[in-house]
Amino acid sequence: MGAVGSRVGQARVAAGTGMVLVLVSAALFVVVSAALADKRAYEGASACRGDVASDACTTTATGTVRDTEHDPHGRGVRHWLHLAEQGSVRMIGAEPVLNAVRPGDEVALTYWRGEIRRVGFGDAEQETWASPVDDWRRPLAFGLILLPLGLAALGLGRWRRHRWLVIAGVLTGAVVSSVGFVAGMEASDVPNALLVTAASAPPAAVLGAAYAWWWGRRMKAAADVSGIVAVPPEGKRCVRATVRGDVPYSVDGFDTLVVGDGRPAATPDPEGRVARRALPETLTVLRVRAFEPDDPEGWMRAYRHDGVVIECRDGDRPVLVATRRRDAPLVLGALKEAPMSTTSR
Repeated sequence: MGAVGSRVGQARVAAGTGMVLVLVSAALFVVVSAALADKRAYEGASACRGDVASDACTTTATGTVRDTEHDPHGRGVRHWLHLAEQGSVRMIGAEPVLNAVRPGDEVALTYWRGEIRRVGFGDAEQETWASPVDDWRRPLAFGLILLPLGLAALGLGRWRRHRWLVIAGVLTGAVVSSVGFVAGMEASDVPNALLVTAASAPPAAVLGAAYAWWWGRRMKAAADVSGIVAVPPEGKRCVRATVRGDVPYSVDGFDTLVVGDGRPAATPDPEGRVARRALPETLTVLRVRAFEPDDPEGWMRAYRHDGVVIECRDGDRPVLVATRRRDAPLVLGALKEAPMSTTSR
């Protein structure tokens, strides 16, 4: 019940996380809409008439270049245009104006809503960092990251019992979100970014389904334990194994089993020299099986798909022994002195 309850809790957390991601992406798309409105207002603004300035029009002034600067910052570079009177203006990139001007050159400065938004030099014009023309990119890019991931997380909560759907959904969401981020940052406009992102969904879904199919075949192979038969150990061997049950030889941290040296014994010592807890002769082997959802979560992390479980019984108490598939024959062989009803399904 504990493992089942834990998985139900994880599904609820995934669903809650997915809902949060979807809501955050929706908020980012609202920001995109506002940024596009500013972009349209800026690009559609005409020159102010006379000396009257307003937020609905642009003004132009002349500035003298004092210097230019390319400032390395983190993994990128910040580009600056230093003006004699207006101070420093951060530019978007270095072309076509910033790399062309020299100290003493005069440039045309376009103001909109009180800030320098564009710099002109000759026939060339370049937007400044304060220009709203690209303000939609970052919120769109991050929105297109979060939306597919949020939908995938919602799928984790809804389809947790259908593992192949979960795997296909997560992989599809990861691919689409990656494409969406790049499209948001590089596409010419919002419709193109959305089109590229949407176009990536079908091939991403095919990739996700193919991977889920491959994973399903691997899981099916992992579930096949028909080839595991008892092999008596020849001499002392220390194998990786974990014993779980309401028995004195089930101890946290005892992840090694000593075989071929008397009764099998659980120990935390990889060399099997100290702190050995012997498995009693009353331990009866019932069957060998693959991992199941109710098994301890740490087993899948420890053994991956290479692990199997030997189900046993000590009196009326169930005992589970997890080990690697290649070590299972030795463990079974070491337990052969105990009463055994069967060794595999």
